[in-house]
Amino acid sequence: MNKKLYVDVKEVCEDWGVSRAQGYKMIKQLNERMLAMNPNLIVLAGKANRKFYEENCYGTTKQA
Repeated sequence: MNKKLYVDVKEVCEDWGVSRAQGYKMIKQLNERMLAMNPNLIVLAGKANRKFYEENCYGTTKQA
């Protein structure tokens, strides 16, 4: 299975069992954290970088 570069709210909700609103809050927090580390990055509203998401939510890269 070919993984996309970004995680969307649907995947966050499935992974964590949260509502869409909470999923969007989690994505926003991840994007803010990523921008704090490097302000030159480009982020997309409602999507999070997959590698950053997996490292920050699971502690390591999630293996498929």
